[in-house]
Amino acid sequence: MPPWWRVSTEIAYFAALAAVIGGAVAYLTVVRPVLRAEVDDPDRQAVHGRTVRLLAWCGPVLLVAGYLQLAARVARGVKGVTFGQSLAPSRIWSFLTLPIAVQNVCYALAGVALLTLFVRDRPTLVTAVALPLTVLGTVVLALPTGQGQTLDTQLNGWFTQVHILGASVWLGGLFALAVIGRGRGFGQRAGLVWARMWQRFSSVALVSVGAVVASGVWLAWRHVGTVGQLFTTTYGRFLLVKLIIVAAMVCAGAYNQLALTPRIARAHAAGDLGRGFALTLRHFPTVVAVETGLGLAVLTIVPFLSGSARTQAGGPPAPAVDGGILALGALLVVTLTASLYASYRVSTLLTRRAAQAC
Repeated sequence: MPPWWRVSTEIAYFAALAAVIGGAVAYLTVVRPVLRAEVDDPDRQAVHGRTVRLLAWCGPVLLVAGYLQLAARVARGVKGVTFGQSLAPSRIWSFLTLPIAVQNVCYALAGVALLTLFVRDRPTLVTAVALPLTVLGTVVLALPTGQGQTLDTQLNGWFTQVHILGASVWLGGLFALAVIGRGRGFGQRAGLVWARMWQRFSSVALVSVGAVVASGVWLAWRHVGTVGQLFTTTYGRFLLVKLIIVAAMVCAGAYNQLALTPRIARAHAAGDLGRGFALTLRHFPTVVAVETGLGLAVLTIVPFLSGSARTQAGGPPAPAVDGGILALGALLVVTLTASLYASYRVSTLLTRRAAQAC
């Protein structure tokens, strides 16, 4: 089992990534476009103010989590150094080599950019700067170094990053909208605004889920040789719990998209703003809060997914990647894309019919 400091620092690190990446994507693709349309001033000010404060606090969270994660790297990589000793800036400085140095410079710049929101209200500019810096900070570890990396190693690195980014957008976006939508300060017509925001985020979440599932299938195949290893190895059991939680999150999202969204459209089409308000700002956020809690549970499992079920079971490693495996993977991606698009179309059709029925 990993030591407590490794578990806590990894949870904090991935939670911070999700908060920054998911929050920035949610603002740029959901909140900002909706607020640019016709919105009552009290609702606009409430959503905008909460979003800016949330993004501003993501700055110090990213800086602290990044520093702790770097200290944990030192404690793991330098023999005889405890986690407490690794917190010393001098030890961290001596450990900073490429590409870890690039990663942490990106995180530092992104964190400082977000901190400026405490004094300057420029969320569009700040998120446009902080988002690519944070993404670069995580994907830089997957860039080829030219030191004898095989195709398998490179694919594993890139799929890991896709998994991290997809999960960050999904979980971080859920968290951001759940925080922004809680509390008072919204007018009677706020339900109309939030209906549009939930619809837009459903599309973003759908793409994120596709990325998580596709990359997750690859990573599971690399680390788990048989179904039995999910039950007989420590890695497999933790992975199985993670899969169950993710499946529950997907089911909650499907409920939002296929059941709640049409009900919201029906209420607004009938002119029942009170019912629409209750669904969009009470019922919907409750389900989203449950999804966010499940996502945090997934983050607590991540530090325990070290090694491989194949290795723990004493079995052979995953076979080398060849044309057949790549073709099968491409078929999986096409099938997954088609199924997700079909679910999007079904949700759109149900919402349209619900609105036209009134």
